[in-house]
Amino acid sequence: MKQFLKRLREPSTWAGISALGLIFGLPPGTVDLAGQVIAGVAGLVAVLAPEKAQS
Repeated sequence: MKQFLKRLREPSTWAGISALGLIFGLPPGTVDLAGQVIAGVAGLVAVLAPEKAQS
């Protein structure tokens, strides 16, 4: 999960998601909305997920 969240922070990931969405025929506004929703969910998970205890 940590690796997934790390990837979601990278601009190249969002560029790739947008390109795939456009290739599959989604309108640009829909692709942008999907990206915002995914980023919001990832942000919420980052806020709510507990950090590992340091030893």
